[in-house]
Amino acid sequence: MGKGKRLKKLRRCAEKSISERFQEAFTRNFQKELRDSELWDEMVAQYGEKRALELIRECKAEVKTDLEIE
Repeated sequence: MGKGKRLKKLRRCAEKSISERFQEAFTRNFQKELRDSELWDEMVAQYGEKRALELIRECKAEVKTDLEIE
């Protein structure tokens, strides 16, 4: 395999799909909205700010692209 072909393959694999980019953006927005909500104050009161931030980082959006449309 030549250098050009190898680099092309690496670039193709490195690019994120639309669903992956959407999932990351959706996750960031969800986490931001969660921090701005009333639930955030309750989480901080119950778990402390450090643990509440850890819990928010664990919240990730999951985009399913293989859904059947009826």
